[in-house]
Amino acid sequence: MKIKVKKEMNLHQLIQWARENNVKGETFTSNYGRAVKFYSDVSFNTMVPIFHWDTFTVEAEEEITERTVIPLFLEVYEYEGELVFLPQKEKSIKDLLEESDLEENITTKTLYIINDDGTLTLIWRDGELIK
Repeated sequence: MKIKVKKEMNLHQLIQWARENNVKGETFTSNYGRAVKFYSDVSFNTMVPIFHWDTFTVEAEEEITERTVIPLFLEVYEYEGELVFLPQKEKSIKDLLEESDLEENITTKTLYIINDDGTLTLIWRDGELIK
């Protein structure tokens, strides 16, 4: 399963990412308002200097594994016969499951990514990743 993630990068990383992902006809604006435009022939241009402290945020698709650190997700687990819903931050599925294994009477049922718009995406159920 792939998810969209926001990545922050400097100009060098942005250029490399744009070439690797065949970005054409898009403009990216830094956290300081300076723009870089990528053209259809793979060239790029900027009208103002870009400094080393400028960062650009891009949305990229990333394959989820049990080692992927997920910024925000919802764990649904069973504790003493009751379902519990617990938001989690900046953890991998592997780390979370290892923590749950250390606790008695906790059985993780499902894991959901909490999207920017508040919706949930099921990513893990019954001991395995959703494909």
